[in-house]
Amino acid sequence: MTQTRTYPIACPTCEASFDAELYESVNVQTDPDLREALLKNQLNQSVCPDCGFTFRVDKPLLYSDPANRLLVYWIPVPPDRLAEGEDLCNELIRELLAMLPEDLDSPEIQMVINRVELIERIFSAEAGLNPRIIEYIKYQIYTRNSDKVNLETHGLLLNTHDSTDKNLCFVLQNMETMKFEAMLHYPRETYEVFREMFADEEKSV
Repeated sequence: MTQTRTYPIACPTCEASFDAELYESVNVQTDPDLREALLKNQLNQSVCPDCGFTFRVDKPLLYSDPANRLLVYWIPVPPDRLAEGEDLCNELIRELLAMLPEDLDSPEIQMVINRVELIERIFSAEAGLNPRIIEYIKYQIYTRNSDKVNLETHGLLLNTHDSTDKNLCFVLQNMETMKFEAMLHYPRETYEVFREMFADEEKSV
């Protein structure tokens, strides 16, 4: 369900205080225009009534896409405060469990800490790709290139737009400058091998 809440915020330019209605959660199945707003960097955007400056307010946001079985909690925290984000995510899970009937399984909630990761999860789900396998592939790429890639300053992101039937495309992003520095290709047939392996593991549990 799409929900909003009014927050007191301050303009980062003139420091004027005002109230802004911001999204707590979005359901893009019922409100598809909110998906487009997110992709265009317009979701939770505010305009200062004093100086007219337009800016985005980053706050925890629950993104729901039932059609693609996607539920992602975006908690904007820096990597060194990841534990705080995990605590918030666990709190949300407990709240959802309290609202669900006992005989209904709890939904799988993915957590991300920045907008770029959220968009990656959206495109991955819409492309029918398993996020667990994508993260496993990233881990494999990292370990094979540990002498070339600094994990403290760089991150790998799936690029579904440039992926093909033969290869998945990943881009290497400098997390300090937010610039993309390299592109890597990974055989899609290997993804399929991992998909079958993960499916077999789930059946055996």
